[in-house]
Amino acid sequence: MSHAPARGERSPGILVIGNENPEWPAIDRRYADEMWHMLLDGLVAQGFIIRAFKYFEDLSCLDAFDPGEWLVWNWGEEMAGRPWSEAEVAEDIERRGFTYTGSSPEVLRCTQSRSFVKERLCAAGLPTLPWRVCATASDAVGWSSFPAIVKGANQHASVGIDRESVVWTEAQLAQRIGELRRLFDDAALVEPFLDTREFQVAVWGNDTPEALPPSEIVFSTFTDPADRLHTREWKIERQSRGYREITMPCPAPHDRPDWRERIQEVALAAYQAFDLRDYARFDMRMLGDEPQILDVNANPELDPESVVLAGAKAVGLDYGAMAARIATFAMARMPVR
Repeated sequence: MSHAPARGERSPGILVIGNENPEWPAIDRRYADEMWHMLLDGLVAQGFIIRAFKYFEDLSCLDAFDPGEWLVWNWGEEMAGRPWSEAEVAEDIERRGFTYTGSSPEVLRCTQSRSFVKERLCAAGLPTLPWRVCATASDAVGWSSFPAIVKGANQHASVGIDRESVVWTEAQLAQRIGELRRLFDDAALVEPFLDTREFQVAVWGNDTPEALPPSEIVFSTFTDPADRLHTREWKIERQSRGYREITMPCPAPHDRPDWRERIQEVALAAYQAFDLRDYARFDMRMLGDEPQILDVNANPELDPESVVLAGAKAVGLDYGAMAARIATFAMARMPVR
C-alpha cells in the first residue's frame, strides 16, 4: 500500500541525493551503498516516482528539475569532501528553491557544536551532564569528576570516540585533549562518564511530533567500562566484537516502563527545543531514574540498526513505510500549485 500523499492530481516525485567521496575507504563505500539501496527500494515499494543522484562537488544534478514538482530527499552530509558541511548542502538546496527532508541549515550547523547542544539543553531545563570545553591540555587542570569521557567539541556522531576516550586521571585527560587537537584541530568537550544503561530514541513529525519507542544499547558481554561505547567501528565493521555482540532491543526498557515514558518525554521536549524537523535521534544514559541527554543528532542514519527504523518497526512500519512517512512530513512544506 502506498503512503504517497495526494497533492492535487498527483504527488510530487522524489529526488534522492547523497554525497560520495572518491577518497572513502572501501568499508565506508559499502556501508553507504547498502543504505542508499535500502532507501531507494523502500521509496519505490511505496509507489513514489524517484530519481537518484550521488554528487561530490555540487548539486548541479538538480538543475533539470522543477522545485514545484519534486521533493529532495536530502542525504547529503558533505560538500566537496569538507567534513561537517551538511548545513552547506541544505543551504544549496534551499537556494535552488526545493523543499527537502530533514532539518534546516541553521539547526544542522548548531547541533554539530557539542557546546551549543549543552547550552541549549540547559536553557530548556532538560537533563544533561555537567561539562567543560578544553582548548588545550592545560585546561584539564582542576577537572575532578572521573571517569570522564572526552569528545571532539565540534565533531559529530561517533567520530573521534573510542575506548581511549574514557579517562581516569587528570594526566590521561590532558593527553586525550592534546590528541584531539592533533587529530582534528579541535577543542575537547569533557563530561563525566556514566557507566550505566544507554538508550537511543527517535522523534519524528512536525506539527504534532511523536517519540517512537526507544532502543537500548546492551553492552552486557563487556566487562571493561571503556568498551561500553557504541563506536563508529562497532557500528559498521561486521567483524568487530561490538558489531557481533552488542544487541539493541526495541521497545526498551522492558523492565522499566517508567523509564521508557520519561525517555520519550525528554526526547520530545528536546526535539521541540532545538526546532528539529521531520526526524531526529537522541542518545541518553541513565543517572538514577533520570535520562541524561548525551547527543542530539539532527540528521541520523537510517541503516538497518537505526533507532528510527527500530522505533518505526515497533509501531508496525517497515523500512519503506518509515521512509514514506518522513517524505510525507517534508511534502507538507511544499507550496500547493
